[in-house]
Amino acid sequence: MPFSHKRHGDLKIECVYCHPAARTGERAGFPEAARCMTCHRAVKTGSPEIRKLAALPQATRLTPATPVYRLPDFVFFSHARHDAARIECQACHGAVFGQDAVKPVLAMKMRACVDCHRSRRASVACNVCHELNQ
Repeated sequence: MPFSHKRHGDLKIECVYCHPAARTGERAGFPEAARCMTCHRAVKTGSPEIRKLAALPQATRLTPATPVYRLPDFVFFSHARHDAARIECQACHGAVFGQDAVKPVLAMKMRACVDCHRSRRASVACNVCHELNQ
């Protein structure tokens, strides 16, 4: 299902409205069709894409066909920990509301994470990112 962050950006929606676990979970998550239909019950109802959206079961998670970021299985990343450290979504995801299709801003390489941790005086100990039981 096509989605434009740019088109939705003028609405001043917070990231957590569509990505409900961005402050509390490991992964930010994606919205259920019901979340989108909150507005689209009345907005662009004649659009073929919105008609498809409306026909989906309300609990259907709307996930991108291709993930923007993919971490190796041996890397632990928590959106919640980064939110607690007051890292804004834009630090890693860039100006999402200026993009139709979201493109990666950071290279998913250890160097990018270590550089960011050092610049913010966060730990660069191996077990911070490479051990689940912390």
